[in-house]
Amino acid sequence: MPSFEVREAVERSNAGVLGFLLQGVDLEAMPRRADERLAEALAPVRIKLDMLIEMLGRLSYRDIELPPLCEVELNPNQIVWRSPQPRQPGDWLRIALYFHPTFREPVIVFAKVASCVEHGPGQGCRIEADLIEMAENTGENLARLALLTQRHQPTRQPVRTIAKRET
Repeated sequence: MPSFEVREAVERSNAGVLGFLLQGVDLEAMPRRADERLAEALAPVRIKLDMLIEMLGRLSYRDIELPPLCEVELNPNQIVWRSPQPRQPGDWLRIALYFHPTFREPVIVFAKVASCVEHGPGQGCRIEADLIEMAENTGENLARLALLTQRHQPTRQPVRTIAKRET
């Protein structure tokens, strides 16, 4: 199990990452007036700003490779995914969840493997892990971000939540 100091440091980091990501989601969801002429006039500026932000993000995170995509089921108390390698029940895991392809700061969760069910040779395992309790505000923000990310996936480019499993 992670120490109290490690959990505190991760909690502070998660609060900052979740706040930043949720701020972006909230800004996208804000109602906008339907002034078509103004929107049309500002479109080139917005495109250039988006390009600059993308370039800055790539410069800032150029050494950080995202792990391969992994579909994750996430609820307030548990995380479930398929893995090519089995894990033993009782193993502690440090899991990094990436929600944005440009802002490559993960949300870190700690979990204890509850079960590992093998699906046959070459098909991997279904791993269920119980999440360690986190601060109420952080847990609520994580749940909100996961829900909003899932809700917006069909309307955006195919960006899925990515999880990197670490022991």
